[in-house]
Amino acid sequence: MIRSIAFRLSLLFGLVGLLVCALSGIALYQGLRHTLDRQLESDLRAKLEVVQNLVEKVQSVEQWGELRETLTMLTTTDGNTRFWISCKDPSLNYGKNFPSALHTPGDSRIKQWVLDDPQHPLRTLGKMLKPLVDHPEIHLVVGVSTTPIAETMHAFAVGLTIICLCGIVLVSGLGYWVARVGLHPVAQLSASAQALSASNRSQRLHLVPAVSELTPLVSSFNGALDRLESAYAQLEGFSADVAHELRTPIGNMLGATQVMLTRERSAADLRDVLQSNLEELERLRAIVNDMLFLARADQGEAAQTLRQTRLSDEVKKTVEFLAPLIDEKALTVQTDGDVEALVDQALFRRAMTNLLHNAIQYSSPGSDVRVTMRAGGEGAEIAVSNVGTQIAAEHLNRLFDRFYRIDSSRASGADSHGLGLAIVKAIAHMHGGTVFASSSEGINTFGMRI
Repeated sequence: MIRSIAFRLSLLFGLVGLLVCALSGIALYQGLRHTLDRQLESDLRAKLEVVQNLVEKVQSVEQWGELRETLTMLTTTDGNTRFWISCKDPSLNYGKNFPSALHTPGDSRIKQWVLDDPQHPLRTLGKMLKPLVDHPEIHLVVGVSTTPIAETMHAFAVGLTIICLCGIVLVSGLGYWVARVGLHPVAQLSASAQALSASNRSQRLHLVPAVSELTPLVSSFNGALDRLESAYAQLEGFSADVAHELRTPIGNMLGATQVMLTRERSAADLRDVLQSNLEELERLRAIVNDMLFLARADQGEAAQTLRQTRLSDEVKKTVEFLAPLIDEKALTVQTDGDVEALVDQALFRRAMTNLLHNAIQYSSPGSDVRVTMRAGGEGAEIAVSNVGTQIAAEHLNRLFDRFYRIDSSRASGADSHGLGLAIVKAIAHMHGGTVFASSSEGINTFGMRI
């Protein structure tokens, strides 16, 4: 397998040169043959005209003998030019092997006659004349050999072949050099890519001077590096967040257990510690389950059991489930609109639970929480709004990232570990949808389109 692009390009240049030379050579060859054929035919007609003039000057049988001598002198020794005269009077005949099969009286067309050499036939042309009044008509035929044309064409073909081969070799060599020069920016780009280091993820490819054909490639590669750096940063942040989230309950359990083991404890004290540890374990299990769910969503898992569902019914069930939290903060939940959509009911209820729980957690006590449902495009749009602290625009979309929090006021508590909105985003994507968020005039809105 040929791996060098420059070598491949040189071969392509050579093939293109071969094709161009072949087509040009064929055109030149045919053009030259056509020109030589026309020249031969013109020469043949001229010689016939010359001999015709000689024949017409003959006035007697005595002069006919002089004509024969003249024709003998005009006949070339190499046999390239020949003459024949045929007459009913044998005394006027001239030449051997008269081509009577080709030339009939009155036929003035040029014919091709294979006499001695099949590869180089004669071109012949005849004409009826009556030079002597007391004698019958004569049939004059002039023949010219095609050997000079064949030899010229052969020499031309050999010379043209040699020139074309030399040209192809030259074109291939120059093509290789041109390809190497043209691919020099690619070599620079390769060297720049090899200089990239995992220890410095901020490095990017640079090509000076810029090459228009490679600029999209450089931009795409640098864009991939940007996304990779962002993914690394997100992964590092995610790992730190996971460690922080897991460290807190584990630390609580370790601390409580170590304190209990410092001295003898009553059964009631041990029961309290076990109850506390159980709550922390429940929290750990919730974190692990949520992370496993997000991992499956990241791998492209889609919603499976889709049913045509009236979303207001699912919202009511979710509100009833969260009624204790709603009553605790003296909130009022209102619903506006209704829409039917194909959803996985369990996943949809989970997303609504997270959206409502988020709204309840950060609502001002005694305020209203509004759930709005409406048709949007080819699906449905569900938005949950609550009265709360204004959120800066740069934080809105990032609140759907895992463990992302604006400040300590949104730090995790016993009922929250920073994955709720990330799960909402995953469920929206599993339904082929998106999420959105807005904050204006003290009203914070989070929702999804499915």
